[in-house]
Amino acid sequence: MAEFCLDCWNRMNHAHWTERDYVLSDERDLCERCGEFRRVVEGEQTFKFLYDLRHRKKK
Repeated sequence: MAEFCLDCWNRMNHAHWTERDYVLSDERDLCERCGEFRRVVEGEQTFKFLYDLRHRKKK
């Protein structure tokens, strides 16, 4: 499977998706479009509310 960072993924699809919409790799990998070592898209986020719970800001 091709590996693209979220910025390149958005440019290719003419979209404005965020980390909330897609699962990104834990470690940096080589993006096949821009050639930089960045976190790449691994798949679509299935349960977005779980992402919200894990990444909510503490006051």
